[in-house]
Amino acid sequence: MIWNDWLVALAPEWILLVGACLSLAVGVTRVSKWASPIALATVVAALIVAIRLDVPRNGDVLPGLWLTSLTFYVRWITLGLGSLIVLVNWHQPAANERGEYMSMILFSLLGVLLTASANDLVVLFLAIELVSIPTYVLVALSREDARASEAAVKYFFLGALSAAILAYGISFLYGAAGTTTIHRLVGDTVQSTLRTNGAIGVPMLIGLILVFAGLSFKVAAVPFHAYAADVYEGAASPVTGMLGFVPKLAGFVALCKILTALDWNLPSEVNWMLWIVAAATMTVGNVLALLQKNVKRMLAYSSIAHTGYMLIAVLVGPVAGQGPMRDGVAALLFYIVVYGAMNLGAFALLACFKTNGRDVETLDDLGGLARRAPASALALAICIFSLMGFPPTAGFLGKLYIFSSAFSLQPNHPMHGPLIALAIIGVANTVIGAAYYLRIVAAVYMGGETDTATPVGGRPVRWGLALCSLPLLVLFAWPTGLTTQVRTATTILHHSIRTGSRRVAAAIDSVRTAPTDVAPATVSQAAATYEHHANP
Repeated sequence: MIWNDWLVALAPEWILLVGACLSLAVGVTRVSKWASPIALATVVAALIVAIRLDVPRNGDVLPGLWLTSLTFYVRWITLGLGSLIVLVNWHQPAANERGEYMSMILFSLLGVLLTASANDLVVLFLAIELVSIPTYVLVALSREDARASEAAVKYFFLGALSAAILAYGISFLYGAAGTTTIHRLVGDTVQSTLRTNGAIGVPMLIGLILVFAGLSFKVAAVPFHAYAADVYEGAASPVTGMLGFVPKLAGFVALCKILTALDWNLPSEVNWMLWIVAAATMTVGNVLALLQKNVKRMLAYSSIAHTGYMLIAVLVGPVAGQGPMRDGVAALLFYIVVYGAMNLGAFALLACFKTNGRDVETLDDLGGLARRAPASALALAICIFSLMGFPPTAGFLGKLYIFSSAFSLQPNHPMHGPLIALAIIGVANTVIGAAYYLRIVAAVYMGGETDTATPVGGRPVRWGLALCSLPLLVLFAWPTGLTTQVRTATTILHHSIRTGSRRVAAAIDSVRTAPTDVAPATVSQAAATYEHHANP
């Protein structure tokens, strides 16, 4: 592509970069109060540009980057929820640190966008680190508290360890494949460069396991979950809400990219490793959450449990032309959006009030909140019921899609039975999770008033809370708009696994502009075209 082409194709990334630098510059002046409006305007502008852009036909814009429908989907959800993150964090930092604080949020969002565009292992690693490093700073800046400093130090050193493991795993993948490029375009076909033969050798297998271990820290999966409770408790609530979504999204997108390059045809040892990690993650997260009285620690373990649910979808993998009830990655991409909104909304409520000058954190602090702030209590209840997976919220659909996808594998598939068992474990864990989620709702509506909770944060955080809770009801009533985009993104993902043509990409791209009622048929047609070219 010429200069103008890739400048336009990467316009959302450029907007975030310029906005982050501008916020950083404003922070050292006497007008640092403008840092928050600048950050919000930057994210909204990047979102508008991302919506108006079309997927490039050949996909490549620069060495190491590859734009697909998956890239654009991740852009939309990252920037959409990113605007809510800015609102919730509007007044959190001290006035003299607001510029640095907001620039770290923008840099982290930029890292997620680059993760979705990465077509090179080195670029992928750098993008993931761009997501993570600003969050270390945010944890330390979020509050003037010894717990925040302690949490930042723990988070930094464990993050450095995970980065080292990830880099080591990438070196094995490079040694096995002889290149760091994930996909390449040869004539009219898209080919994986990481898997050059029919079997995964020992170096490739070691690299895959190490990469999964490194990414497990980002998504808070067992056994790399121990940091979550302490970091969530130590950081301010608005930052904690961000930590539950942004690194998790980047980690799962990176994992999907690696597994796509390996054709999702993994050795049985890796499949069973993922099975054990998924079962352990959801069980450990829910059981430990039952023992908590601190709401932030409770939601931290909840975040771990939700990672276990999402790993079920990773095990299922993508299925061309299918919706989220039969496509694991489609279910994952739907669920992670819903989880980001409901998790951020729960922490936004905690950021809306203080008790005796301290943050609201425990169940006792929430006692009787519904009588003092009924609208905020209702928004929290919607988010909590969605985390529980209770209708009529989008969390119910998200869990339904993930558990249903586990039943969609063919009976002759080696993981058919184990995945059904894993889905049953997931349903049992959902029941366990309901116990501590209901404790939060009960404290808000039935608890006795101990101390008076004082509203803080102003209108922006309340707008953020409302905009997190309302879509959860809308998506339950009308999920088609999101599921159509999800189906498109995963179709192009599945198409790039083996061999495809630009004509197939064009057919899949047409789904983005097709009416809702004909979009599924268009996807099926694109999938059929894929099969024709993949198996002539």
